[in-house]
Amino acid sequence: MRGHGGSGHRTERIASIIKRDVSVIVDTLDDPRIYGVTVVDAEMSRDLKYATVYVTIGSDENNVLNALNGCSGYIRRQLAETNSEMRGVPRLNFVIDKSQAYYERIEQVIKDIHKNEKDND
Repeated sequence: MRGHGGSGHRTERIASIIKRDVSVIVDTLDDPRIYGVTVVDAEMSRDLKYATVYVTIGSDENNVLNALNGCSGYIRRQLAETNSEMRGVPRLNFVIDKSQAYYERIEQVIKDIHKNEKDND
């Protein structure tokens, strides 16, 4: 997980619950714009009132993010119904997770370096 805004076990536990449950809820949504979305992480604010939910999206990022953020209230209500262990359900903000693309780019650069080394031998 990313560095969470809050400190302590509670913040990490709630972020984990948010990630798990939002992933399940997103998979059940009927909106065709949201097809293929994967929830990869969640990060909580220190006061536990806000959660940033990181997602990967196949295409049309702006359209999908608008759809997700547009139905965040519905997703939040679903979280409240399924999680009695949470005192309050945080407001959700969906953002694109850029880390996977970054890691893929680093991997490609490393492969290119090794290929160039072999070609020069």
